[in-house]
Order: sequence, then structure tokens, then C-alpha cells
Amino acid sequence: MHYYGNETIMSLEQVLRLKPSEIRILEWVRTYEFLENRYGIDEPVPFFLDICCEEEGVRIRKNRITTFPDFECEEERMFPEIEEALELFRQWAEEILAKTENV
Repeated sequence: MHYYGNETIMSLEQVLRLKPSEIRILEWVRTYEFLENRYGIDEPVPFFLDICCEEEGVRIRKNRITTFPDFECEEERMFPEIEEALELFRQWAEEILAKTENV
């Protein structure tokens, strides 16, 4: 886990274990653009996720990396409660992990 300004950056695996209370404290979490393969080498991941607590609610985004560091937002959702947002956030993380395991 790393901190960059007011943003916390963590692995997709760490995101799967995030608790709502941790998101309330951290306020903004993003996943790495790299994933360690079975040989211990970091390989680029074509997507990264972020979840952010805002005044209006909790915003989650699935972003596709075009040419690093550039990216496009593929999907964005807003939820009134962290628990609802976290459920979809974890689902997206699982989907990305499944895609990278099949490559």
C-alpha cells in the first residue's frame, strides 16, 4: 500500500479485503497499474479502479489504461452508501484479476 497525496494506492488483492470503515478513513483508494506475476515480475494491468468518498456519496470508477499514464474512464457509478459501492468495486477487482490470470 502506498500513499500519494490524499490517495491510497493498493493492489487488487488488497481491495478484495477492504472494509467500509477503512474506505471512510482513507476516503480515496486506487489500485495499482501493475500486478506481480507468478515469477515475481510486475506486469502492466490494462485497468485500474478507484473509489472515493465525496459529499454526494461514494463514486467508483473502472479506468482503462490507453498509453501509460493516460487512461479513459470505462464505467463510473455513484452510490449513497459505501457498502453498496464496495460490493461492485470488489466485483470489478475480481473480474480484472480473472482476466489477468487467463493471459
